[in-house]
Amino acid sequence: MMIRIDDKKSPERVLVMPDKFKGTLTSGQAARAIVRGLARAWPRAQFTQQTLADGGEGFALALSDAVGGKRRHCVSVDAAGRRCRAAWVLLGGGRTALFDFAAAGGLAQLPPSLRDPATTSTFGSGLMLRKAIEAGARKILIGLGGSATNDGGIGIAAALGWQFLDRRGDEIPANGAGLLRLSRIVAPKPRARVRIVAACDVDNPLYGRNGAAYRFAAQKGADADSVRELDRGLRRLARVVENDLGKDFAHAPGAGAAGGCGYGLTVFFDAKLESGFDILRREAGLDALVRAHDLVVTGEGAFDLTSLAGKAPYRLARLAHKLRVPAWGIFGRIDVPASRLPFERAAALVEQGGFVSATVSRAEHAHRLERAAFALASAKSDG
Repeated sequence: MMIRIDDKKSPERVLVMPDKFKGTLTSGQAARAIVRGLARAWPRAQFTQQTLADGGEGFALALSDAVGGKRRHCVSVDAAGRRCRAAWVLLGGGRTALFDFAAAGGLAQLPPSLRDPATTSTFGSGLMLRKAIEAGARKILIGLGGSATNDGGIGIAAALGWQFLDRRGDEIPANGAGLLRLSRIVAPKPRARVRIVAACDVDNPLYGRNGAAYRFAAQKGADADSVRELDRGLRRLARVVENDLGKDFAHAPGAGAAGGCGYGLTVFFDAKLESGFDILRREAGLDALVRAHDLVVTGEGAFDLTSLAGKAPYRLARLAHKLRVPAWGIFGRIDVPASRLPFERAAALVEQGGFVSATVSRAEHAHRLERAAFALASAKSDG
């Protein structure tokens, strides 16, 4: 499907900045495929490839791709407690650290048999946070997305010295099931002041029908009974935090991100939750990057009503228009009327309401995206 809203002359400088096509292509793979297609139509154009993310999986990669930095690795544990090697990035002369929550707490790292948000923990992400602090970082940017957990962030806090105790004074397991036994929280001795900013792409509260457990735990391996228990645990966490720490953040937008880590990072570390796109725009100087080009091309797996609520490709298109730069979009599918698209031109790999088959290889997905980009660039004006 192709939608042509307006026509522009062949551009000289093109910024290609797609988000990932979930389950098929990473942001970088999608960008390369789009550039190949556009370059066939515009062989003299200059292309800038940039990854895009709004706080979900891939945020750290997108930001480090934009601003550079030294990539490092540390030994941590995954959400099931298995030893793993996780990547993170140092920026700004070592004063700023950047990592994705999913680097140690990601669902994609676990086989189906280990996917259980009652037993998985964010402890490994806490080890990464501790490593960044020990390396001297005083500002830490964390991308919240792709989590396998539902522990409200107590695993992260436990890795940095917080104690979560039951009625007998014994430490509870730092996981979703352990929250049901939580009775008291003991803060560690004060550490060096660190500013934490968490990139968040959802606005769910901590608990309730729209909270972390009910909205996301099933896709992490929880059955209906487990979802109810996980929600009870998050409610208990909120009560104990309010009693012991005097903080009430459970209903704030984003508290339910990454199994409640939006909440945990805020109440235990005074973190600020922010749209990943806003962080990317500020830290990467996105306004100047867009102004330096004649056309912006973005995309992702699907453009639907959730996209209009502020997902990264939509936000990028609106920014481009504000700066008087045309924006095009290429998507796996488009599920909104053409009148609501913020693009001069847009294309979808499948018809509205259809889906991209999971049986198609990654190479074939890339080839289809390349063909769509070529067709979009080659299309003649409607008028």
